[in-house]
Parts: sequence; C-alpha cells; structure tokens
Amino acid sequence: MKINKKSFKIVSILVLVAILFVCCVVAIQNPEKYTFALLPSKYLVATLSILGIITIIYLSKFLIRLISTKNAFFEINEKGIYNGLGFTKEKQIEWNNIEEIDIINYKGIQRIRVKLYNNRPFIENTDFITKFILKQTINDLGTPIIIDNTYLKCSFEDLSGIIFEYWEKYKKEFI
Repeated sequence: MKINKKSFKIVSILVLVAILFVCCVVAIQNPEKYTFALLPSKYLVATLSILGIITIIYLSKFLIRLISTKNAFFEINEKGIYNGLGFTKEKQIEWNNIEEIDIINYKGIQRIRVKLYNNRPFIENTDFITKFILKQTINDLGTPIIIDNTYLKCSFEDLSGIIFEYWEKYKKEFI
C-alpha cells in the first residue's frame, strides 16, 4: 500500500525556515543590536546566527528534496517498507532485516520503532550531520528507523495497522 506525503505541511515548515533564515542574516549583520540578557555578547549573537544559518541550509535542502522528488512517499508491501520520507539514503527496509516492530511514545508523539538486525546500510553513505542524527537516534531508541504519520496523508492508526498486518503476514510465512 502506497501512502503519499502531505506537501502543505512540508511547505509550511519550509516557509518558517525561510523566515528564521532571514532573522539569522539580519542578526549577523548587526549583532550589537540584538544583545540582551540571554545573549549578552555580540560574539555570541554572531556565532549563534552562523550556526543557525548552517542548520537552516541543511534543513532547507532536506525539505526541498522532499517536495521536489517523486520518490518521497511511503509504501508497505511484501518486500518490506519503503520510507522515501526519511533522512537515510537507503530507503527500502527489507522484512528479513527487521528484528522487531513496536509502538512508542517519543517526545509526545506516537511513533513506530523498527529495530533492525543490521543498521549499517542506513548510516553509511550519509553526510556528517545526518550520520550524527542517526547515531543519536540509535543511542536513544536502539534503531535509526522511526516512523510516524506527520508528513503522511493517513492517520497513525491506519499506518500502524497496515505495518503490523504486513509484519505478521511476513512472520507467519518466513519465521
């Protein structure tokens, strides 16, 4: 079953990121003007603005790629799970690489945790920032693959129901 992305939500976040980018550029042009109790030094304002610009460029690149690519969808079938909306370059998750699937409440949002036998293909061939994010996710949750319905045109119940249905079908046939 193929589930498409919610483009409106992605575009909304991209507009917010563009506004933050403008704020960072304005702050870096005149850092003395934006010093206050939390940012008491013009050097701190400039440093945070530069870090903000770098982060925003990275996030914008990811969001623009999500909007413009036709492979940005989520599909569940007999082969496995295709997660075209994730940070990883490896999009296909084969059923035989999945150790366990469960529902967790992470940062106040219900998500599906997909524990893998081999995390390596999902971490390799990624840039430094993505690799750092994936390693932190592995440290926190034990896997780089966390699925939610934030950018999908379906409810969490529908998404989890379909994933667990295919997972149970695979386990009955091959395990």
